[in-house]
Amino acid sequence: MRPQPLRAEAAKLRRAPIWVAYVALPVIAAAIGSFNYQQNLDALTPGWENLWTQHTLFELCFFLPALVGAGCSWLMGLEHAGTNWGQLLASPAAPWRIVASKLVVGTGMLAVSLAATGVLFVACGWVVGLEGLPSARYATYLLMSWIGGISVVAVQLLVSALVRNFAAPVGVGLAGGVMGLLLMVKGWGLWWPWALMQLASNSNGRGTIAPGELVPFLAMTAVFTIVASAACSHVVARGAVR
Repeated sequence: MRPQPLRAEAAKLRRAPIWVAYVALPVIAAAIGSFNYQQNLDALTPGWENLWTQHTLFELCFFLPALVGAGCSWLMGLEHAGTNWGQLLASPAAPWRIVASKLVVGTGMLAVSLAATGVLFVACGWVVGLEGLPSARYATYLLMSWIGGISVVAVQLLVSALVRNFAAPVGVGLAGGVMGLLLMVKGWGLWWPWALMQLASNSNGRGTIAPGELVPFLAMTAVFTIVASAACSHVVARGAVR
């Protein structure tokens, strides 16, 4: 990828506070999760596992999908303003490079949010009295959630390319997360991009992705990401985003 589109996206990010939300939201989710954990110790077994589910269930099923929707809406919203799309398409950068650059920045912001989630999980564990460090498998949960989340970013970029309104893609993200939770319970999570983060995170205590599920998980992540990115590039190339 030529560096110009990516450099431009990074420059926009430095000048805007949107990335702050990707840190602030995990703080809110950690506070709610820790409160729920302490209030339900009569029903929960004290330990890192139950603290993790309390921290991540609401975040990955509701908060983070909506936040990704907001971030992607912001990334595309800058181009929707005025004649920015026309100027961008008149540049030497191919449409797919523009979309790829936004995908890289969007997944980078998602990585910041998941990293903050991991740090806050450990810190809150110490605050509520847990000893030592959690198992390294929680880092695997976060990594796999990020991989699954790439497909969510790609789909949300497509939605934001098609819809000029800022709030609508946020609603799509929230609805996608809720539907993902329902489909995951039914065992159909692999067929829905928003459910992939939830499947990988063990947010419902079902355990990590089994070895036999890993290849289908990665395959579906790749399929959703490639198809959504290609569709988004087509929308941009046709000049439908005006």
